[in-house]
Amino acid sequence: MDWRALQDVVTVAETGSLSAASRRLNVSQPTVGRRIEQLEQQLGAVLFTRTAQGLLLTELGESIIQNAQRMQEEALAIERVATGANQQLQGSVRLSLIEDLGIFWLPKKLAQFHQLYPQLSVEVNIDNKNVNLLRREADIAVRLARPEQPDLVCRKAGRFRMALYASTEYLSQHGTPERFSDLKNHYHVGFDTSMGYSQQRKKLESLFTTANIRHRSNSHMEMIEATRAGIGCSVLSCLVADTHEDLHQLYPGKIYHDRDIWLVTHSEIHKNARIRAIFDFLVDALEQDAHRLTG
Repeated sequence: MDWRALQDVVTVAETGSLSAASRRLNVSQPTVGRRIEQLEQQLGAVLFTRTAQGLLLTELGESIIQNAQRMQEEALAIERVATGANQQLQGSVRLSLIEDLGIFWLPKKLAQFHQLYPQLSVEVNIDNKNVNLLRREADIAVRLARPEQPDLVCRKAGRFRMALYASTEYLSQHGTPERFSDLKNHYHVGFDTSMGYSQQRKKLESLFTTANIRHRSNSHMEMIEATRAGIGCSVLSCLVADTHEDLHQLYPGKIYHDRDIWLVTHSEIHKNARIRAIFDFLVDALEQDAHRLTG
């Protein structure tokens, strides 16, 4: 039995489609489909049924999925142990960050990193959602909250501030709000619900009337441009917003949203030479840029 086919079954069951599974596994969709079909032929039974909602496990599929998931977890554990034992400063490291840090802050830092470690390469995953480090979706993640999963090495590396901004064009058309109550008469560019809601973010959004929240986005960079275009006021990262002369912080020092920055990796791979090299480099770089990250 081909283990890769069982891994395909687990991934398709979790994602609900061949296309989503192929993206996660980084193989072609026909390859995933072919391996599952060959496994079904070996077993003499169908593992998935096609529905309007996607691919769903059959009764047999449900009965074997837990065994396949345990096999996957053991394979990942073997991979983490092997990675942790590698002390060579060469190869690649997968790094996951939010847009603000990954697009606006990271590239210049990586230019310095590659001068120090020319034999190392970095695969950057820009995602505002948390990746699964236990499944090696990334080797290192920069997060704005300390994860609660066990077996992770976490290092606090600074603070990340978001504040309320509006563009010059918007303020010229709608006026500058002076009291907090004035925001009830202003438009707001908000976060998409898929981005999650902290208590601070909920409190900030409550300053606006629901009817005046006329734009939402799951992209921090898109929110920057929407605010610059004059659509409304928005909570933006000071790291990026402060570099645009046409953006003005409202109620400085009074309305803001601070988050701790955490560098996270799995405990079994933390001692790997290449992972430790970029982990320590990023800690130093974030601490050096503390003033930029907090506006």
